[in-house]
Amino acid sequence: MRGISYVLFFISICCHAQLDSLSYFAGHSDDVTCIAFSPDGKYIVTGSWDQSIQIRSNDSFAWVVQQIDDFQGTINTIAFSRDGFRMIAGGQDGQLNFYEFNDSFFAVATLDTTLLINNSQINKLIYGPGMRTIFSAGDDGRFLTYDLAKDKVMQIRGNRPICAAAVAIDRRSFFIAAEGNATINQFDIFGKLVNSFVGHTNDITDLLVTVDRKYLVSSSKDRTVRIWAIANSKEEIKFEHHTWAVTDIDIDPFGQYLVSGGLDGTVNLYELKTRTKIKTYELPNYKINAVAISPNNTQIAVAAHLESTTDSSGFFTLNTGLPSRKIVLPKQFTVTKVKQKKGASKTTSNDKITKDVPPSKQTDSKPKKDQTVLKKTKQVKITIEDK
Repeated sequence: MRGISYVLFFISICCHAQLDSLSYFAGHSDDVTCIAFSPDGKYIVTGSWDQSIQIRSNDSFAWVVQQIDDFQGTINTIAFSRDGFRMIAGGQDGQLNFYEFNDSFFAVATLDTTLLINNSQINKLIYGPGMRTIFSAGDDGRFLTYDLAKDKVMQIRGNRPICAAAVAIDRRSFFIAAEGNATINQFDIFGKLVNSFVGHTNDITDLLVTVDRKYLVSSSKDRTVRIWAIANSKEEIKFEHHTWAVTDIDIDPFGQYLVSGGLDGTVNLYELKTRTKIKTYELPNYKINAVAISPNNTQIAVAAHLESTTDSSGFFTLNTGLPSRKIVLPKQFTVTKVKQKKGASKTTSNDKITKDVPPSKQTDSKPKKDQTVLKKTKQVKITIEDK
């Protein structure tokens, strides 16, 4: 492991000189598709087309402390619980993996549970702010809410692959955008359409909700980033600082700053209160796939790749010049399983969820037609049967 780290560090040094003083850390054999800071800011985690996840130390060396190879296909999305002790990831194979994230162990991330709840590729995962619920959006057009305590799934159905999704901090509003449609739709917890946000002219690439729940922020292939008032679904400001598709956006944990990245090799940093652009970073000849702002506001991690070469792919770390904010995390949250009351039904309006009987009493372990099996470690299975 350490030998691999030295090799990757050598690659990083070689790439370092390409853009003056900017640090570029390469190591993936294909484009980095998603990037995230751990909530304590100690690690930078990347997912790639090469079917792997890398966890690097967030320091000047950026050692690869762990590589995860649990997927068959591209990793599209990575998310953390607010306390930093759980990480979830998903991608092309439709597999949602839960990891215990704890650097007191030899392996920082340890696979805990695997779920198969989408019928196809997972495009977006969101770890709920209460840390009891996760949200998954996929190519099957379904937006799923999974209650970790009750092993219960609810869904909002769609007929197009979901390309972007966001959840308000109170979990009472879901915002969903589908491929081939520039409209953003807002749903309540029952799946009822509440509002539509109309204005973009091309596919939505990312969605975020501000901490105060007043504004929705969107990015699009139409080269813009827009801020909408959720109360009336009206566009309040449109940023047009990119010359090519905006691929990703991120907001800091305190809701003060917004960062955007695009295929034009540009990263923009905005102050949300004044709605002004305060800094632009140019990365010539690079295409930016994903961005993340550090929990203390001092760094931006930028997943970027040179299209003209076959070199290994990685990310830049950019200094924001902003004052460092103290990182305060909640206490470790433990999911307490809720026992189903005797005679209570687990059927929702959209799904029927059942647990398999013990192996000795099973008669048929194969899922029925139109049924998805949720596979979990410890030999527990849950099925969702579409009516």
